[in-house]
Amino acid sequence: MNKRLLIITHHKLNENNGGCNASKGFVHCLASLFDECAIISPEIHPTEPYIPKDFKYYPLHDTRSKARKFFDMYRGRISGLYYAVKEHLKNHRYDVVVIDHSFSGAGISSYIKSTGAKLITIHHNVERDYLRDNSKERPVFYRYPFLYFSKKAEIDCLRNSDINLTVTERDAQVFRSWFPNICVHNWGIFEYLPIQDKIFTPKPRRNTFVITGSLCFEQSLLPIKDFIKCYWQLVQQNVPDARLLIAGRNPSEELFRLSASKEDIEIIPNPMNMAEVVQQADFYICPVFAGSGLKLRVFDGLKQGLPVLCHEVSAAGYEIIAERNCLFPYNDEETFIASLKAMLSAGVSQEDVYQAYKETFSLEAGKKRIKEILEKEKI
Repeated sequence: MNKRLLIITHHKLNENNGGCNASKGFVHCLASLFDECAIISPEIHPTEPYIPKDFKYYPLHDTRSKARKFFDMYRGRISGLYYAVKEHLKNHRYDVVVIDHSFSGAGISSYIKSTGAKLITIHHNVERDYLRDNSKERPVFYRYPFLYFSKKAEIDCLRNSDINLTVTERDAQVFRSWFPNICVHNWGIFEYLPIQDKIFTPKPRRNTFVITGSLCFEQSLLPIKDFIKCYWQLVQQNVPDARLLIAGRNPSEELFRLSASKEDIEIIPNPMNMAEVVQQADFYICPVFAGSGLKLRVFDGLKQGLPVLCHEVSAAGYEIIAERNCLFPYNDEETFIASLKAMLSAGVSQEDVYQAYKETFSLEAGKKRIKEILEKEKI
């Protein structure tokens, strides 16, 4: 049977951030399983390698005025996709429609169901938790309708979807606790390009630790500051010659002030090549303790073969990596010291870490997992 697929996403797939990179992996995995594929997304140039060349691409042109967007926000039409998708589905029919992130389905999930298509929603996180930690900087007149309708979009997608896909088992368990009868599967996250084999050159261990990520984003910046204040001294006590690199986008003045008096901490703003920075280190740290979903920044360390020390919140989705003794979670000072010592004495090689990453997060692993899910649910 010739099956037709439509993917709907609000992500600009040529951008380099966690959500967009995850979406690229989803798009490429799904592309391998359907005969005809189409995508509605914000316009990008060029489209390769982000959108498979055999996709029918319908770029979103949101021409609404600022006033129209303002009033639409209070009607639950929080994205230009509301109009684009409805108009598109008047003239096109699909067997399966995938909403990439519940935000993309705001106000339209029930309409999609009415077309007779099977509906799948990919949940990048638990929206309630993400919005709780990241909405304070929005203007009040925008914040409240956005919060309300974003949460409503998530609930509507959970109820209307034939399959709900999550990126961690932790998120899947949250959704099952809300609605025990809905269909939820943990799909995970995958690279959108093949992971190449890599040869590592042996290097002397200098006890250099590295943290990466956005350095101006509240959910990211707060745990980094907490790590410097509370946890870095524990590293110093157990690894006297330790050095910490913190690299990422637009570091705040507060972060510079906090690290100014510490000679063993270096802030690297807006590195041109993050891989080159991470390659200087021996161990990767992810201290993010809020939110949900999978913290893609951990890939920065795994791609360079570095063992990872991370808060248990950031360990969600990396359970297989932890089982292979390549990732060590903590949740307080006592467990931090225990995991730090375990990581220092683990003896895993860069090749071991990289192989665990490759086998868990490859495009092929993603294809295999989604194929199993679709066959189980008879889609």
